[in-house]
Amino acid sequence: MIITVTTIVVLVIGALSLALAVYGGTIANSIIEDSGNVPDSDSSAEKGYYLLGMIGLIVLSARILIVPIFFWMLQTLVPYCPGAMCASGVVNVAFPYSVGAIATKIFVPFTYGLWIVLELSNRKQARLPLNRMLAMFFLYLILPLLFIDSALDLLVVAAIRPISVPCCSSVYDVNPPFSPSSFLGPEMGFIILGAAIVFSLMLSGIQWFESTYSNLKNLSFLLASLSAFLYFIALHDTYAPIVLGLSTHHCPYCLFQEFPDTAFFSILFWIGIVTAAWRLLLEKTVIRFDISVESISGMVSSLRKVSSISLLFSMVSMLAHLSVAL
Repeated sequence: MIITVTTIVVLVIGALSLALAVYGGTIANSIIEDSGNVPDSDSSAEKGYYLLGMIGLIVLSARILIVPIFFWMLQTLVPYCPGAMCASGVVNVAFPYSVGAIATKIFVPFTYGLWIVLELSNRKQARLPLNRMLAMFFLYLILPLLFIDSALDLLVVAAIRPISVPCCSSVYDVNPPFSPSSFLGPEMGFIILGAAIVFSLMLSGIQWFESTYSNLKNLSFLLASLSAFLYFIALHDTYAPIVLGLSTHHCPYCLFQEFPDTAFFSILFWIGIVTAAWRLLLEKTVIRFDISVESISGMVSSLRKVSSISLLFSMVSMLAHLSVAL
């Protein structure tokens, strides 16, 4: 184990948030065991829900905050691992725990954020129609994910040692993963990259017209899914080699290390995709539970603006890097 400031921060935030989440789980269980009737304003069930809401906001916000800190930790540990030239080497030291931890850092915060969005929307309702659903959501999905997420953080930190390891060239230069252009030709890589940019810009734009054309909501969900999938592939397959100026080097860690702004704009892309999905799922939940659409109009508008602007800036940055590199 290598102890640095970043490893301590990751472990402390993980331990404290998990301990608080366990307490929140006991509250969620008591809410679920309640009769299921809509609580009165002074009932203990309602007070318990507000306490769960506060705990959930603190814990899940902390777990979302820990994502960039985790990747920063990997980068700061590069000098301590002989043979590592970028964060990929550190990932190799802690394999397979590091791969699991990276996966949870990319995909699991979507669930955390969705719970927060639903909870904040539920608070705007006089009768708290989502309190039981949110309690079940927290106890049966969020809490297990928090255990897995925190356990992987601990295993990664414990597994990192100052040993000599192969770095990114052993993974990304020979049979690179997620690289259709390696067996379908470079043209396919450019097609995927172009489609990712076009679909993302379309998603950024059409969200402003959904209130007029309701059928665009399904198109937004489809575009969000396609954009995320194609961007993930294009980042490794085409974007990294072009910007790095190394046609056979597909390492995203090197890309983010050499051009830190690409990491920032990749985060913006992630924010743009997940906020679009959160908004669409919130609107579907409102319809299912017969909640007034006007009561969440502020939340919907904020999510739409964040998604659209984040995607736009992310794609402008990608096009700027490509124009300079090409």
